[in-house]
Amino acid sequence: MGNPGNGNGNVQRKLGVTDPISLGGPTDFDRIKTQELEKYLCDAGLYESQEEAVSREEVLGRLDQIVKNWVKTVSHKRGFNEQLVHEANAKIFTFGSYRLGV
Repeated sequence: MGNPGNGNGNVQRKLGVTDPISLGGPTDFDRIKTQELEKYLCDAGLYESQEEAVSREEVLGRLDQIVKNWVKTVSHKRGFNEQLVHEANAKIFTFGSYRLGV
């Protein structure tokens, strides 16, 4: 399945299942409203502090180690040889608001 072009020879990459509502960028009105929203969120204290961000990263790091150790423990209990246990690994993927940084 090919990507649709925009009529002038350039091929555009399609992301998602459906076509986008618009390919246009933000308007001046959009930029102003975005700034107003960001100011409101900041004034309301809804952005996390640097300390909270660091704490979240530390928790994710610890969780990553717990999951990796668990995978190795399960691999060992299931009778895999030492090389396979050593090579066993896991990866945590963030998503949603965390992944978007909001």
